[in-house]
Amino acid sequence: MAFQVALSFEDGVTRFIKCEPDQTVADASYRQRINIPLDCRDGACGTCKAFCESGDYDGGTYIDDALSPDEASRGYVLPCSMKPRSDLVLQIASTSAVAKTQAATHSATLTGLDRLSPTTFALTLETPDRDKLAFLPGQYVNIEVPGTGQTRSYSFSNAPDDKELTFLVKLTPGGLMSDYLTERAAPGDELRFTGPNGSFFLRETERPVLLLAGGTGLAPILSILRAMRACGSSRPAHLVYGVSTDDDLVELDTLASLAAEVEGLTWDYCVADPDSSAPNKGYVTSLIREEHLHGGDVAVYLCGPPPMVEAVRKHFTDAGVQPTGFYYEKFALAAPAGEATAGANAAGRGQTPGATAPAGAAASGVAAPGVAASGVAALGAAAPGVAASGAAAPGAAAPGTAASGAAASGAAAPGGAAPAATASARAAAVQTPASPAPGAPAAPGSASPSPERAGASRTVAGQAIFPPAELAPLRGGPARAAAEEAATARTIAGQPIWPAGGGAGALDAGEPLRPTASRAIAGQEMLPRAEIAPLTEPPLTEPGRYEIGEEHPSVHESDAVFEARQALELGAVEITIGRLSSQQLAGYRLLAEATLPYVDGDRFLDAAAYTETNAAFHDYLFTLTGNEHLLQAYHALGVKGHMTETLRDATWCHPRCAQDHLDIVAAFEAGDRTSARRLVAEHAERSKTTMRRAMDDKKAARRPRFISPGRFDGKVVVVTGAAQGIGERVARRISAEGGTVVLADRADLVTEVADELTGEALPVLADLETWAGAQAVAEAALARYGRIDVLVNNVGGAIWFKPFTEFTPDQIDAEIRRSLMTTLYSCRAALPSMAARGRGVIVNVSSAATRGIHRIPYSAAKGGINAITASLALEYADAGIRVVATAPGGTEAPPRRISRGGSALETEQERAWFQAHIDQTVNSSLMKRYGTLDEQAAAITFLASDEASYITGTVLPVAGGDLG
Repeated sequence: MAFQVALSFEDGVTRFIKCEPDQTVADASYRQRINIPLDCRDGACGTCKAFCESGDYDGGTYIDDALSPDEASRGYVLPCSMKPRSDLVLQIASTSAVAKTQAATHSATLTGLDRLSPTTFALTLETPDRDKLAFLPGQYVNIEVPGTGQTRSYSFSNAPDDKELTFLVKLTPGGLMSDYLTERAAPGDELRFTGPNGSFFLRETERPVLLLAGGTGLAPILSILRAMRACGSSRPAHLVYGVSTDDDLVELDTLASLAAEVEGLTWDYCVADPDSSAPNKGYVTSLIREEHLHGGDVAVYLCGPPPMVEAVRKHFTDAGVQPTGFYYEKFALAAPAGEATAGANAAGRGQTPGATAPAGAAASGVAAPGVAASGVAALGAAAPGVAASGAAAPGAAAPGTAASGAAASGAAAPGGAAPAATASARAAAVQTPASPAPGAPAAPGSASPSPERAGASRTVAGQAIFPPAELAPLRGGPARAAAEEAATARTIAGQPIWPAGGGAGALDAGEPLRPTASRAIAGQEMLPRAEIAPLTEPPLTEPGRYEIGEEHPSVHESDAVFEARQALELGAVEITIGRLSSQQLAGYRLLAEATLPYVDGDRFLDAAAYTETNAAFHDYLFTLTGNEHLLQAYHALGVKGHMTETLRDATWCHPRCAQDHLDIVAAFEAGDRTSARRLVAEHAERSKTTMRRAMDDKKAARRPRFISPGRFDGKVVVVTGAAQGIGERVARRISAEGGTVVLADRADLVTEVADELTGEALPVLADLETWAGAQAVAEAALARYGRIDVLVNNVGGAIWFKPFTEFTPDQIDAEIRRSLMTTLYSCRAALPSMAARGRGVIVNVSSAATRGIHRIPYSAAKGGINAITASLALEYADAGIRVVATAPGGTEAPPRRISRGGSALETEQERAWFQAHIDQTVNSSLMKRYGTLDEQAAAITFLASDEASYITGTVLPVAGGDLG
């Protein structure tokens, strides 16, 4: 059977393709005319790298340079190599325009036009392309308003499998769609729409959900509830629905029917009007009870503007609850028909030229004072002075408002301020709790904005979208309009959602909003940086795009992942034990036995293979439940990815881990529920013990083996090529011995290394193959510390391995730049300051490969390093500068996370050439082995220290007796 793959592009367009199990996603995409980024087509370049947000897949064959194990464990994939094993949702790192695709356009017939209330219409459409239209519950489309050439955005309120398409529209005087519906629309009208769009949709887990809707923001929530009904979900769910007046209440009978049909669904609603006849008068947050938060183990789905998001977050903080996941969609405004300007839609997502920013799908919006109200149903009420176009990127802030971190991904303008909106006028984001810094408002106050801020609220990324205009009040005269202005900021389409009043929660119009942080709730840090790791991550794009992801306590700091697996697995036991056939039990045992060959007592024989077979064993039980949601919830935990990363080099495991699998199966065979539950719980504990030990061992492996405390106290040491390998180990040792380390590399991994050092460290990103790069490193060190005491020139390394006559001129040049020019430039950059001070040390890293095969250009470069060492030592001895070098032989090191370049060994001949150089390296060593990183670092740090003060002009071989 073919699987459905949703390709979600950066600009919000989602395209669906069908992909056969034996077909790569890239192949299927191109055959269906969707040109996702692609280059090599065989997993060698990484051009097509994407992020898998949902689903199971075979990652295929690729090289680590294209996709590192770390990236793979975190959910990144190569569509050119991957094959689906379930339906997938992929985030593609390009826009739909770059991919030469766009949201599909569909024709439709208006078959239903129902006035649900004095303020709200329900639309029903039928399309002949229904079998081609696939969408996720919560997504939206852009519907063209007949006769205008402009579009408005609306979320589906129907379930994805329903034949008819339904939408809710809030009527707003002067709105394009509102005028059409009230004056011209009739059943049988032909309409066109494009989509689906957006990244706001229901995630398939069994976690309880809290659904919050303001006004006709109810539409996507209805789609979510109907999808839950269609799949028979029993997850606890609670809905809070808020409106302003009784006239705005719609779909109450529908909600009651859904509550009766969806197990675990409860709901409530409120009306802000004190004269309402509704049982609850007040605001949305007043109806969120402790039992709805499930102690924080809840996924929140919210349709509303930024103030509503912050009000909900403040409620969580006051309740002392940290939600597990926070999903929201922000809506922007569309200007009334008379105020649309040509080209104003440049930043709006999914609209035709000349259209205004899209109205929020499903719900009507009210702009900040001075901004025209939407003519379409847009949930986009904004705080005074905050542009309602903030849906361009979730969290896009008003001028003077810093964009939040993971909580709101709008790109900040220089100085920390973010434009009102950047990429689009309607956006969806998924994130964990975040909040303004202390003192930032949770809901808008009543102060009027300054003229500057009022003007800014009519712009998107600095471009005027809503020209200044005198607005006639919806009710009453000018005097009343002034009185109503403050109330506007607390409303959605005139419906008060947040209480008025000052106090701590009020917005000071003269004070910009403060940035939020993805680890904070209402400014209170709930999860420190070290305790956060994304379960899913945002796409690989430049900052300023919306972000999608969930953050959970990290497996590296807690046992949350395995505790969550245990909880799910115990549920699976209840569903399946005593109900499995003999064939199913036989398969279960087969998978249990498959883990045994990779463990011997408390030792891993092959940790990677154990991880793979272990994942298959646990997957199987969830598969046997027949509950796709349960399986997806397990996959969403990322247990296999965490184990792959953590156990990559592990040697120890709990001696009962593999045997547990057999014992669990035996309990199933005996129908012993008590034993099965006990074993699952015990296995989770043993898994946590294994992971803790592996993490401790990994930390220990990063610590230098040999340390001379205090040897580099007071020294400023520049280490080039410090992101990995010998350079990294040298930097770690010098730091452990008291040195201040400047770590230079062109790979940003160097920042991670610097963060892990205990002493003072400065990472500098630079390409040392250029003079500008070398100069930048020296200047950075001198600017921060005023001197360079020691320079360790470590950049180098062979790129290709083959007979000299096989090298092209360009390859020869590349080898020389890499292994000679980096040292030459760095010496030139550091020497003037050393000479001026009358002291300094330069340690060059040469190689024993000056006498080696199949790397002649590299050998020549390292011969040049030896010559530089001898000549500089002679020339600068009078200046008090020592120049020395080490000549490493073959050295064992972890796989490079960033490649030197070159190409994969594709042919038998290339592999033979490579093996010949390895054999020659080992045979040239009297000790007949490779060295270790610690052994290389020991020689380098000795020569760099004052212990070697009488050594200069010398090249010290560190190659097991190979003199080079």
